[in-house]
Amino acid sequence: MNRFVVSDPARCIGCGACRVTCSESHRRRALRPASRISLVKTREVSAAVTCHQCEGSPCLSVCPEGAIYQERDRVQVDEGRCTGCLLCALACPFGAIYPSAPSTAHVKAAPYSRASSARSSGLLRQKETGAYTSVVVCDLCAKSADGPRCVDACPTKALHLVDEGMLEALGKNRRLEAIEMTEVAMRGALLDADDFGEVNR
Repeated sequence: MNRFVVSDPARCIGCGACRVTCSESHRRRALRPASRISLVKTREVSAAVTCHQCEGSPCLSVCPEGAIYQERDRVQVDEGRCTGCLLCALACPFGAIYPSAPSTAHVKAAPYSRASSARSSGLLRQKETGAYTSVVVCDLCAKSADGPRCVDACPTKALHLVDEGMLEALGKNRRLEAIEMTEVAMRGALLDADDFGEVNR
């Protein structure tokens, strides 16, 4: 199982510190400064949307240029090969692949004009005349020895790096909680049955 960053909506306050840190961390390493994280906000809850580093990644499978590849346990994008077609963004089950800011870098992509109608897809509207685009995806801060910078930057500790051991422990805790809840419900049902028996005597 690959490691990935997960967000706890109960702790997330939607401050955006994770996005700023992600962007700055990649900029310092001469990569596209676009954030590899987005925030979903409603009136009741907010949460970061992150790449789940899927095994058998659908984004990797659909890329016609082979620009997305897996290195050890993380998905990476070869920005020089990416044409910005966004098939990977459409295939991602978590919506965690984003078009980066337009760039004039020398990549294989052809220039795109602005979307021609108001009905055009929101993703396609990101492309600007005469500019090239590439996608960005969480690479778990591959070039940082300290791991994903967003996890340390979160002021409420809403982000966690999940690995196989953590998932097993979480699953075990949830099973134990389910057993305890079942026992409580059964004890309650037995007490109700006893009370009902007392009344009918």
